[in-house]
Amino acid sequence: MSLVTGLRHFFIPHQTNNHRAKALHIDSLLVYVLLFALFNLGIRAMHKAAPDVLGYATDINVQQLLVDTNVQRQEAGLGPLTLNETLSVAAANKAADMFSKDYWAHNSPTGTTPWDFITGAGYHYSVAGENLAKNFSDSQGVVDAWMASPSHRENLLKSNYRDIGFAVVNGTLNGEETTLVVQMFGTTPAELAEAAPTPAPPKPVVIPAEAASANAPAPAVNGSQSVKTQPLFNIPTVSRDAVFAFLGILIGVLLVDAWVASRHHVVRVAGHNIAHILFLSALCILIFGVSRGSLL
Repeated sequence: MSLVTGLRHFFIPHQTNNHRAKALHIDSLLVYVLLFALFNLGIRAMHKAAPDVLGYATDINVQQLLVDTNVQRQEAGLGPLTLNETLSVAAANKAADMFSKDYWAHNSPTGTTPWDFITGAGYHYSVAGENLAKNFSDSQGVVDAWMASPSHRENLLKSNYRDIGFAVVNGTLNGEETTLVVQMFGTTPAELAEAAPTPAPPKPVVIPAEAASANAPAPAVNGSQSVKTQPLFNIPTVSRDAVFAFLGILIGVLLVDAWVASRHHVVRVAGHNIAHILFLSALCILIFGVSRGSLL
């Protein structure tokens, strides 16, 4: 069998495959699963051997996070927040604690809270809050995701915050390479007194469902101002394009199959090409809209 004949047998309905492309046979599914498993193993091996060639592209920095955060606040009619070095130290210590104890949560495995980080860094607050993000590729994406989440949006747009701190740190969390972004908010008693003649008694305000910290603050993390890595090929992009190419080929085969079946009046006991095409198209849209990042 020549290469051309083999490709026709696999992709195009014909007498040699009983007018049903081999690519659409149920036994081909196992081959697809095996190929994707090998593809993922290859991606991991290549990334480990040459991270500068195949890796995760990231461009997140504190100044852009501050600008994007204040743009959202100003659009909501709120005053801008001031970058506070002490809160940034607290955020960096929180990131270090998450990496050292290998957890992704507001509450640490020992059950402590982020307020220990804030007070341990020397910031005395009347109100305070925290937003977390990981696996985002740029600063705007982080802030957009926070704004799309009701609890994080409420935190970011809280009117009685005055100060803000950030940490942006690369590391390995739960066996996965990631970039952590820690955003901490606060207002000191003096700032709160300036804003209101009769302030409420000082107490922490927790906007997210959880919060995390450590009993003793970890050392400040180097490089917590920004993370920028630009490999030759970005793993999420390569993986997404490979999936799109595979689904596109299947949709094309289904379209050709439907056309040939209609033209030759082929009657099939099973197989609904239109339903399969709609399903695969919806899957493409879903994959395109899914973000790799996650929030707490």
